[in-house]
Amino acid sequence: MVSRTGETPERTTGRIEHEIRSCTRARHAAEAAGRPDIAQLLRAATDCGLDELNDLKRA
Repeated sequence: MVSRTGETPERTTGRIEHEIRSCTRARHAAEAAGRPDIAQLLRAATDCGLDELNDLKRA
């Protein structure tokens, strides 16, 4: 994600958790709409976010 200034914002645990929640809500909507392809993509994004969050918390 890019900020309005074009710079990459700092990756904080709060920001990552917000992105994970957003992807989860979107995945549920895709599943309800019968779009398993989009739901699968959003599941992968959620998994990446969880990996990033875990790495950040370990550091």
